[in-house]
Formats: sequence, structure tokens, C-alpha cells
Amino acid sequence: MMLFLTASYVSTACSEQRNEFPEPVFVDSPDCVDTDRAPLQIIELNIKSGPKHAELQVEVAATQKQRTQGLMCRERVHDGTGMLFTYDSDRVDGFWMKNTYVPLDILYIDKLGKIVDKISMQPCLRDGLSDSDWDIKCAAEANEYIPKSPWRYTLEIRQGWLESKGLTNIVDAGRLSTLELNIGTND
Repeated sequence: MMLFLTASYVSTACSEQRNEFPEPVFVDSPDCVDTDRAPLQIIELNIKSGPKHAELQVEVAATQKQRTQGLMCRERVHDGTGMLFTYDSDRVDGFWMKNTYVPLDILYIDKLGKIVDKISMQPCLRDGLSDSDWDIKCAAEANEYIPKSPWRYTLEIRQGWLESKGLTNIVDAGRLSTLELNIGTND
């Protein structure tokens, strides 16, 4: 099974054909007071696996500040949306779920566009912990979210969305069109 992920910039003409990207809703929490709520660049992705395909719109986290915040403090991730994280060089670390309130699936994608891992991630709840204890808890849980191979891009989406579209078994079968993902990053 082959999976192709292609990307294109969302323009005004595209927004007439598709629903507009839903405005993010942020959690009302003291932990989210400093959250940057500025809109990010939106692109469209089309995921194809054999005869099945799914279109989605994703925010692009291309700067260090955007990648650090990611989907933190969001109340929900709508079906057909997500966040694409882009980097200029390969990485081997994983992501954590501190201050993230929505269960997510993360696709780790290498520099050639091959999906090297897909991991389901759960929110790391504060549960009354101090800042330092919460960091320790979330860092420990993040050990479960380290991919098995180096990666260059990640795509975070609502947990289970790929399966709801019939897109299963995509790890090692897929490719991401990196030529069409010429977004630029600022490491």
C-alpha cells in the first residue's frame, strides 16, 4: 500500500470551494494565559492510500516559537484539520503533551517523505501538580512518543481521524511530497 501526502497553499479561491479553517478555541486556564493566539499559515494536504484518500487543512508550525507551542491549550482539533511541524534538519527526539488537552495521533515523516512512525498521544494532565512536578510527569510520559527512526516533519491530527477515513497501516508505506512542502523554516 502506498500513501501520498501532497500539500498546497490555501488561497482565497480554495476557501470558496472548502469550508474556512475553523478558528482555534483555547482552553480557559491559568496555564494558557501566555498562549500566542495569532493565526498560522494554513495549507491543504491530500492523503492518498490506495483507493482511499482524505483531504485536510493544517496549520504550519515553521518557527521555533510556533513549534514549541504547537497545539497546546486548544479545546479541540477538528476533523480534517491538524498541525504540520517543519524542520530544516533531521531529528530523533519526540514530542510531549504538556498543556495539550486533546488526544492526538502524530505522524513522524523523514526527509525523503517516508512516514517512519505513527504514535497515539494522550494529554498530560496537571492534576494539581506543581510546575516542576508537571514537567517531570510530562517528560516521563513523552518517552512513549519517541519515533523509531529519524524524522524531519511531523503531522498532528485528532486521534483516530485517519482510521475513520479508512487510512490504516500507513507507517513505512507512505511518502510525503517534500517538493510540494517547500514552506521554509526558521530553526
